Amino acid sequence: MTLPPISSFLSKFLNDFARHHILRSVLNCLAWWKAILSALGGSRSLQPHRLIDPDIWVDASTSWGLGIIGGEHWAAWKLSADWKQGDTDIGWAEAIALELAVLELVQDGYSDCEIKIKGDNTGVIGAFNKGHSQNISRNNSIHCIVTLLVPYNIPILPSYVTSLTN
Repeated sequence: MTLPPISSFLSKFLNDFARHHILRSVLNCLAWWKAILSALGGSRSLQPHRLIDPDIWVDASTSWGLGIIGGEHWAAWKLSADWKQGDTDIGWAEAIALELAVLELVQDGYSDCEIKIKGDNTGVIGAFNKGHSQNISRNNSIHCIVTLLVPYNIPILPSYVTSLTN
């Protein structure tokens, strides 16, 4: 999930003699991978993960805020009146809802499984699946999500549901 800056950097090596300057995003990714790969107990099975569907739904609304429903439990957060600044938009809010759901999953003790999470924002689902977005705030959220998931060996499967269903 945090490979795009590294692979983008490597794609610019057209020959062995060109000089390149390493961008901060590449250094940050390398530092992140070093920390992850250096962690004790970081071994992971290559066996396919069992898919778990704890019936988690995430959503965001510009007029109200963020919401998560999981089984019989739910949580909601009201957005502040001035939440829409810089590049924070509805896609960012949807990414934050996904991030909060992942935080809850980690706190609930899930590990070594793939977890299905339902949402209605195709942009956030696509950005998460690609590992990046054109939006910096969404990228920060994706990075936080991956940082939460990797130590517990949890891939998530964000699944699209229609807004009416969500």
